[in-house]
Order: sequence, then structure tokens, then C-alpha cells
Amino acid sequence: MSEQHIPPAQSMQYVATFVRDLFPDIPVQLTRVPEGVSTYVYRIITQQATFYLRILPEVGASFAPEVGVHTRLHLLGVKVPAVVYFEPCHKVLQRSVMVTTEIRGHAISQSSELSPSERERVVTAAGRDLALINSVHVTGFGWVERQEVDTERLGAAWPTFRAFALADWVADLAYLSQHGLTAEEIAQLEQVVVVYNTWLDGDAASLAHGDFDATHIYQENGQYTGIIDFGEIRGANHWYDLGHFHLRDGEQLPHRLLPALVSGYREVCSLPLDYTERIQFTSLVINIGLLARSLRKRPANCYTKHQFEVLRSDLTALWRPSTLLWQY
Repeated sequence: MSEQHIPPAQSMQYVATFVRDLFPDIPVQLTRVPEGVSTYVYRIITQQATFYLRILPEVGASFAPEVGVHTRLHLLGVKVPAVVYFEPCHKVLQRSVMVTTEIRGHAISQSSELSPSERERVVTAAGRDLALINSVHVTGFGWVERQEVDTERLGAAWPTFRAFALADWVADLAYLSQHGLTAEEIAQLEQVVVVYNTWLDGDAASLAHGDFDATHIYQENGQYTGIIDFGEIRGANHWYDLGHFHLRDGEQLPHRLLPALVSGYREVCSLPLDYTERIQFTSLVINIGLLARSLRKRPANCYTKHQFEVLRSDLTALWRPSTLLWQY
């Protein structure tokens, strides 16, 4: 596709013009960052600092809720990128744009130079910040509505966490019954949801990072520097991010980091005695949706293999034989 036929939001020509207008008379180096999934991401390097330009791909969507999240988290002392520029819809790029500062260093998932104890120290610090992230209120459950233009409001469509978490449960189980799970495992999963049914309740939604794992925790020289990428924010229960981290834990690193994350989390927010089971249950519910979605898009790979392993481990920990089902 020639440059003139590429939409402005993806065109380096238009993006470069935007950046020159934003940083007049300052030499900059502009590159596309391939890791961006939910947004187009560009790295802007100046002599003084590095910034990241993000552009939403959807027409009519806005970074306003995300800008509000970054602002609130900064006020809480959470180490996240600062927003230096925001426009709901740039007239040339025809999309919502946001420019943030850099979180220095690199992801803990790519920090093979650190010892296990150093990684744990970084992740413990991230756990304290995660608890503060989860303390932010959201009106409703599910993905935060991107049509909002008010940076003060965080709203989501589902009235309850149960409705959001189980929206595709039946269809996903039916699909996975033909793509990796046995009939016995499907029956056990259905029973687990019955046994732990009340754990899907909850009156108020809290902010969830939504895609939280070791790739989003940054460190520099063994020191925690912050958490990145709030492109998947949603309203959920307090266990959502811990559950998601659990299902990804061990995917890229040889040892588990969830205990360190929970240790930091508990310094800020008290957890009940059954927190391990609540994390496993939430992980299981999330995992079913992610597995079905992934396998519908592409063949099984090392990541889905890991997810199946975690799913079966969680199911073993949570499932009660039918003779004990109603005694729990």
C-alpha cells in the first residue's frame, strides 16, 4: 500500500508532521513501536527525554478515560507514565491521540540479568502500585467505554461482574469442548462455577489494568520504575489483575512471581484467608475466555499450552467431587 493510501493515523508522513508541530525547533527521532496491539504506538526521542505517542485505531474512540486514569494514579503516587498531550480527535490524524512520558528500563519479563531475589523485589514494589490501581472506582463492569470525552468519568456497560465475566462462558465452554478440553473437564468447570457462585457477586467495580503480567512491570538496574500500557482498562472485581497475572505467571520466566506480587499488594490492601482460591477462580474464568478467543484466531502454540496447564492446575485445586459439592 502506497503512503498516500494509508489512513493518516498510520502514515509516517502525517505522524511525523504531527510530531514536528508538537516539538517545534527540537530535533527528534521518530520510530514505530511494533509492540502496540490496541493502539498505534510511536517512540519520540529528543535530546532531553523519550516520549510515546499513542493513536487509537477506532473512529470515535477517545483516550479521555485513559488520560483520567493516568492522572488519578499519579495523584495516588503510582508509578505510571505522565500524560503530556491529549486530543480527543486530532483534525489531521482523524483519531484520538495521547503523548506520555517514558517509564525507564525494560520489562521484568526481559530482565534475565537480574537474580530471582532482585526480580521478586521489583515485583513486590509493583504489587503495592497494583493495589492502588485497583482502588480506583469504575461505574459498571467490563471494558471502560472509549466514547467518553470526560476524563473524570470511568464507565463500563455491564451492571455486574457476573454478567461481564460469564457473558460468553457457555459458548466458550462449548468451543473448548471441541478444542482441547475433555467432557469431564467441562463438567468440572460447570460445577466449579456453581460451587464458587457467590465469588462472582460484588456491588462496586474497581479499576483493572486488564492485561497485567510481567511484560508490563518495568525496572532499571534492579529498581522498580513503573507499570505501563493501560490500553485494556476495565471495571472488574479486586481479583481480576491478580488472576490474570497468575495465569501468565511462569510463561516467560523460569520461576513464579505471584507470591512477590501478592506480598506487595497485601502491604496496601488486606486480603482474606482464602485469597489463593479467589485468585485461582478468577484466573480460571478469565482463562476460559482468553483460550477460546485465541484458538478461534490461530492454531495452538506455546502460550495456549501454558494456559491449558494453568487451567488444569486451577481446576484441580478448586474442584470438589460431586459427593462433597453441596457441603462446601
